[in-house]
Amino acid sequence: MRSYLYVTLAILCVALLTTNTNAFKGDLVEPHDKPYVEKYKSDKLDFLTFGDWGYEGVEPGQIYGNQSKVSIAMDDWAKNYTSNFIINTGDNFYISFDGDHEGVTSVNDPKWNRIWKGAYKGRLAEIVWYSVAGNHDWYGNITAQVDYSLNEDDRFFLPSAYYVRESYFGPKKTKVTWIHIDTNIFFYEPEDTEDRPKLINQLIEVGWDTVQTINDKLKWIEDRLIEQQDTKWIFVVGHHPLIGKCADKYYMGSLRPLFEKYRVTAYFSGHTHSLAVESAKDGQPVTYFLTGAGSKTDPPCEGNDWGAPDGTLGFLHTTLTEDKFTYEFVDATTANDPKVIYTGSLTPRP
Repeated sequence: MRSYLYVTLAILCVALLTTNTNAFKGDLVEPHDKPYVEKYKSDKLDFLTFGDWGYEGVEPGQIYGNQSKVSIAMDDWAKNYTSNFIINTGDNFYISFDGDHEGVTSVNDPKWNRIWKGAYKGRLAEIVWYSVAGNHDWYGNITAQVDYSLNEDDRFFLPSAYYVRESYFGPKKTKVTWIHIDTNIFFYEPEDTEDRPKLINQLIEVGWDTVQTINDKLKWIEDRLIEQQDTKWIFVVGHHPLIGKCADKYYMGSLRPLFEKYRVTAYFSGHTHSLAVESAKDGQPVTYFLTGAGSKTDPPCEGNDWGAPDGTLGFLHTTLTEDKFTYEFVDATTANDPKVIYTGSLTPRP
């Protein structure tokens, strides 16, 4: 087992998960209640967060494609800080050229080697990617991504659409809780079939198209938050953002009150192809991060406290100690000259 990471997995629970890539119903897309436990010897945790990285296209005049620019800078940071893992906020595989397909088709899709393993080298190829699914992943065979995690390479860690992790580090065994959620059910209305037929049809196929199912998922999130109130740090990871106007979608507005009621430290997201943060304030204890600039760019969400200029590629770097969460946004737009463009810090849950 690698020296930088000691992971204790509930093997029995993993064995109970369905592994048929042709099946949508069952545990593959149902919440996984029991936490996966990680134990680290170091006195801090260091990790990189980014999303929307699965576009490998090279635009006219580019020597390095956008994905390559970000991966080069991330590897530099990961080596320099001996990063422990990556938080992947989804949209793992896009259409990159004419004739390409969304998402992946199976665990044997060439995209696994070309867009993931072939693009992220060095330290990035050694550490675990704790992942959630984005809408472009649902446009393809989302079940194949879960199967790949379970049966092919668990470094791409996506054992279920909803799962919980507990990380312990330092001499006091400081506890960190991570709740990974699929936000597609909260973001897209069933009536969106004209624009996103593949995604909506798959949500319907797994029974995720009803208000009752949405309420069940919200209840699952709340139950996990209640269970984890003894932890010093609680983080939630999802694909879709909760910053300003970007959160004004379908049931997304139901998440912020839950996170704030149970004093989540921070929420990490992607989807909008930019870098931004909405900071915790009096009466609002959660910091909301947007890290969707892994291979594409968009204007940032309106309503943020800070946002990178339009056209900025990059990622978020975090160092977590027992008493402090220190973060920096890294601009990787120029492959050979990445730079820190915004920094901040958070304190443990009150």
